[in-house]
Amino acid sequence: MTQKIKKGDRVEILEMQDTMTSLTKGSKGTVKRIDEDEELIWVDWDNGEELALLIGIDKYKIVKK
Repeated sequence: MTQKIKKGDRVEILEMQDTMTSLTKGSKGTVKRIDEDEELIWVDWDNGEELALLIGIDKYKIVKK
């Protein structure tokens, strides 16, 4: 992970491997919790979905609030 991410950060998807979601590049959300053991970043997305980013697989950036 290139950026130190924490609960409450706003993130934007740059690339996501999950094809079973309506989330796309540019989708934004707020970090709900980080599970480092499972390598998951749980996000409450602005479209109402709750879906985790996969650390090291999905690409994202932290954006200003």
